[in-house]
Amino acid sequence: MSDRLTVDAGTGTGAFAVDPAVLDALAARLARLAADLAGTTADVLAVAGDPALAAGAVLAPASAAGVAASLGALVLGRSTPAGAAAALAALAVRVESAALRYRVGDEVADAALALARRAVAEAVVQFAPEISAGAAALVGVDVLVRVRLAEQRVLAGAVEQVVTTGRVDPTALGRDARARFGAVDDEVRADLAGVGRFVLAHPEVAEQVVAGTPHLLDAVEERAPLLGVAAGVLAPEATAAGGVAGVAGTLTALGAVSPLFRETAVRVQPLPGARATPSRPPRGVAEVLDGVAHQSTGYAGQASVGGRLAPAGTPGPGGVRLERITGADGRVAWIVEVPGTQDWTPLPAAGGTPMDLTTNLRAVAGQPTATADAVVQAMRRAGVGAGEPVLIAGHSQGGLTAAALAADPAVRAEFAVTHVVTAGSPIDGFEVPATVRVLSLEHTGDLVPALDGEAARGSRHRVVVARDVTDDPRFAADVARDPLTAHEWSSYLRTAQLVDASPDPALRGFRDSASAFLDAPGAAVEVFDYRAERVEGAGGAGVVASVR
Repeated sequence: MSDRLTVDAGTGTGAFAVDPAVLDALAARLARLAADLAGTTADVLAVAGDPALAAGAVLAPASAAGVAASLGALVLGRSTPAGAAAALAALAVRVESAALRYRVGDEVADAALALARRAVAEAVVQFAPEISAGAAALVGVDVLVRVRLAEQRVLAGAVEQVVTTGRVDPTALGRDARARFGAVDDEVRADLAGVGRFVLAHPEVAEQVVAGTPHLLDAVEERAPLLGVAAGVLAPEATAAGGVAGVAGTLTALGAVSPLFRETAVRVQPLPGARATPSRPPRGVAEVLDGVAHQSTGYAGQASVGGRLAPAGTPGPGGVRLERITGADGRVAWIVEVPGTQDWTPLPAAGGTPMDLTTNLRAVAGQPTATADAVVQAMRRAGVGAGEPVLIAGHSQGGLTAAALAADPAVRAEFAVTHVVTAGSPIDGFEVPATVRVLSLEHTGDLVPALDGEAARGSRHRVVVARDVTDDPRFAADVARDPLTAHEWSSYLRTAQLVDASPDPALRGFRDSASAFLDAPGAAVEVFDYRAERVEGAGGAGVVASVR
């Protein structure tokens, strides 16, 4: 169970068919089951709120603390009625969405989904005060589940409209949404203070929350027009873009009038000596990602996968490594290793690492980033030649940068980017062309890949590998204490090792296609290490990714 991988490489030849009516029925059953489980959670919370427990706590505080801890674990744990209810509610929405796509195709379904989410957002804004007032006593599990179920019912109404009339009536959909969310307060008994912790523990809900955020902002703007005017003035192109990219663009626009998220130029300099020189080229995906890990701040003293790298001290911030692989036949291929976020300040400054929050937001918004600029500078300084295949690998922001570079026509015109490997990265908003093979590793317990608000989809050129690390006894306890553990290197390196050992045809095909970057008789490796830092002045070498 702990070593199970879910591999998505797209629909292949399209030989499979699904009856949409079956999907509708399945979504309804999932929604009913989620509602039942949410009710069970409410019962547990009622016990937690029993006045007798509060009175007993005065007389026996130690026992009361144990009971409270047990009840908290029962309510907030992933493998509990609350966790199952949230997962089932989110799955019901996805199944209903799939039914709509099967019936009318992607283009019409996207339009219907946009209208449905808009109606949901308006209803949530309208009824938020009532929901909040009725939910003040207990935790936020029931809120999220009931909101997801209401959204599923609204989406089901959109499906029915398309099937019966061939179109969606926004007015009728809005009435339905208002009625559904008007009833949420009667169903919900939860304390909104627990929402943040619950979302961290359940990324499947976070993905839907992120997807709906732009619509919520639109609805709020209608009630506060000055907010919409401000966004339009600061970032008209971002406002027009909409979606998660539009939200990120609106935030980065603050850099035009304040130090927040202000982009700078970046300088790349060679490091005087390699930190840990590899003894040979990597033999698989795990050793490629292990190379990225050893460029990441905070990853000091770790033994490398396969013993390819010697132990080394803590790397400095802003490191980018290139490995030049020369085969026995003299052909050259390059691996570019880009670490993740190293600084969470919203105030970029000269001398700081470009791997920061500003780069995260700008990358999602489809804007030039200092990190992407740094990687391009490093590739030029290392002497990456035209036509020499390049694999870009990264974790978290590093994977975001890798996808951004692969999606940029200007970068592909200069460098032969043929492969991208990401771990825990929200890259679903990038239009990476079919000429680039992509392997994405995502943990179902990891919040970060869900932050693009889209479900990862495999295709003929992209393989998505999902793994639930909460089922792995090596990580389950740590994830239970801190959900962000699912984003850490140790768990992703284990997943990469499973990828290397998997007989799955899609994974085997990716490994075969990447043979130029992997160890073989007579192959040699040389490393080029660089440090990137922000400098004063406007930034950007014009590296801009294509974002849907």
